[in-house]
Amino acid sequence: MALLTNKPVSKTLRTEVKEIIHDAIVSGVLNPGDHLKETEIADQLSVSRSPVREAFRQLEQDGLLVSLPNQGTFVKNYNAKEIEEIFLLRAVLENLAFELLITGNKLKEEDWTRLDRYIEKQRAAIDSEDYPQLTKLDMDFHEFLCRKSESERLVGMWKSLRSQIQVLFYQRFEAMDRITDTVESDHMALLDGLKLGDIVALKQLNRQINARVAQECIEIAGLSIEA
Repeated sequence: MALLTNKPVSKTLRTEVKEIIHDAIVSGVLNPGDHLKETEIADQLSVSRSPVREAFRQLEQDGLLVSLPNQGTFVKNYNAKEIEEIFLLRAVLENLAFELLITGNKLKEEDWTRLDRYIEKQRAAIDSEDYPQLTKLDMDFHEFLCRKSESERLVGMWKSLRSQIQVLFYQRFEAMDRITDTVESDHMALLDGLKLGDIVALKQLNRQINARVAQECIEIAGLSIEA
């Protein structure tokens, strides 16, 4: 197992160790179920085991790793119920952000320009099959809308889901070529809804998008919904 990084790591910068492992997970270098060993990673990054152990702890809190007694630490493998829950929570948070954006008239001309630019960059990433970049742009698009709501707590809760969604999105884009076509159309539909200002219709649309995406992620993982 190699983390594929040329980034120098200071033994005192535990956050850098966490970022390297985090990036390896969300970009598909490390896959669900992979066994991570403190000693191996510490040797690769030329650090002691202490910052690696701390990174493991933080990434477990972020929902990217899981520690099993007498077995070790593994990249999180989400079940169907967890995937459904992640996207249900995402829809709830984003719908609140959309309501705040519309009622507060918070999106200005320069914001619409930036959102259009996100979609242009996403289209370029799709054409070049750059799935890590497409995943990042998708996340950045939604985070920007949440930030414009000017609700710090909402943004904080949304960001707590970001890494988990990023992992699922990368797997989704890489596994199903047809999925990438919906990224642009979904985002354009959301922007159209924001411009129209119909909060009820926009919330329903976003719930439908998130439910569909959750189902796609579940299908790609070969899972089924338990009754």
